[in-house]
Amino acid sequence: MQAIELEVDITADGRVNTYLPSSYRSWFGSHAKLIMILPETQADEVQRQQRLKKWRELLKETQALPQAQAITEDEIAAEIEAYRDGL
Repeated sequence: MQAIELEVDITADGRVNTYLPSSYRSWFGSHAKLIMILPETQADEVQRQQRLKKWRELLKETQALPQAQAITEDEIAAEIEAYRDGL
């Protein structure tokens, strides 16, 4: 599969305006898949920041649990080793 990345403008009537580089003009009439990645809005950024804040709070709460405080580095290393060994 070949892929190229282009920036395009969408007109008020929903058309996509772009000009293909000359090396791709032979593709005219070919079927292509268009994947649109829309720019983030301010609201998107606010929601992302809120989710990140909640995630960090959850991590702090989890790390503060007595069970988490009792775990040693050696136990963590042993669990990782067991996982890697397929146990």
